[in-house]
Amino acid sequence: MKKLSATIIIFFTFCCRVFPAEACSNPLPIIYISAKSAVHLRSPEPISYVDLPSSRISGDLPLKNLLRLRILRQDSSVIYPRELGILTVTGEQFLAQYRIILIPSDAAQAHSEIEILPRDMLPLVPAVPSLSTPQIKAKAIEVITNKPNKSLATASNQGISIKVHQILCCGELIFLDLGFENATELEYQIDRISFTISDKKIMKATNFQQFPLELKQALHPLERFSKRGRNIYVLAKATFSSDKRLVIALSEKQPSSRLVSLSLAYRDILSADSF
Repeated sequence: MKKLSATIIIFFTFCCRVFPAEACSNPLPIIYISAKSAVHLRSPEPISYVDLPSSRISGDLPLKNLLRLRILRQDSSVIYPRELGILTVTGEQFLAQYRIILIPSDAAQAHSEIEILPRDMLPLVPAVPSLSTPQIKAKAIEVITNKPNKSLATASNQGISIKVHQILCCGELIFLDLGFENATELEYQIDRISFTISDKKIMKATNFQQFPLELKQALHPLERFSKRGRNIYVLAKATFSSDKRLVIALSEKQPSSRLVSLSLAYRDILSADSF
């Protein structure tokens, strides 16, 4: 019982030191670093500026989009965990900040690599004025009135197909023109459609990362289609690296639960026309 009480006290002390009360309202992501190994931060853009929080840390750029951090000197009297300050990294269009926590060399939670994700980025350029809901709808109607002869991408499963007719950008929004086809006699009842950025390749299950893109608006409340359907989906823009993909997944309500997904490479988003 005494051992359990001591463990609780140590854990509480750790939390108070690492997560101060004033940081809880808007916490920064944390990088756990030890003297034993380096931490590599991967950026979707070339890194243009780095501000190291402490003279204990060294940093260099082996590649334009890769920042390597190391502990320079180890103080035997240090009490773990110890906060070393805030690391600032900027790319061409973003700023990202992280709290650096020094932990013992044998600690299992030490990071070896971290990807700078859109959720951790702040834009450096002035924000483009956002469109109102009526303006977004008007733009979506403009998109749907024009259907190219050739689809940009298509995917099928169990008689259900998704086609990407157009990808267009307006300000900080992406307009996806999607078509749906049903080659079966069973009506397709949509459960949900999701838009997720995920790794192209799964090297290790522990390193696999994915995060959803926010759906701002859909032109029509498309809930079902017998043979064909078409809709415009409006997403918030996001910067992601070339080793990521945008996955569009369409799932059906039970009991049929037919699922079809389609992947778009980053170059498809980059090549989107503005209107």
